[in-house]
Amino acid sequence: MVYMDTEITIEDNRGVVWARDGGEVAGRLDFTLQGQVMRIEHTLALKRGMGVGAALVEAAVRHAASHGLKVWPVCSYAYAWCERHPQWAHVLDEHMGEGVSCQL
Repeated sequence: MVYMDTEITIEDNRGVVWARDGGEVAGRLDFTLQGQVMRIEHTLALKRGMGVGAALVEAAVRHAASHGLKVWPVCSYAYAWCERHPQWAHVLDEHMGEGVSCQL
């Protein structure tokens, strides 16, 4: 995996995690905030094979953990990432696995 810079922007109850590779946008993750829950809606990697999706989800989960939020991944990629990283189980919302909707 190549190191990527990530940036999180939040406006009202919607947020985006941006991944950049040398200043160029490499992907984005969209989420909504529902009370104390970050609902990961969609992950888009514009560059394949570089770990962009993983960098996006990890940045979102770290942000949630540091702000006392729970994570509810409805994006299938984010859901699969969370399943492969049990060290973050304490951050997952009780609804984990419900409503997974977008496709890998």
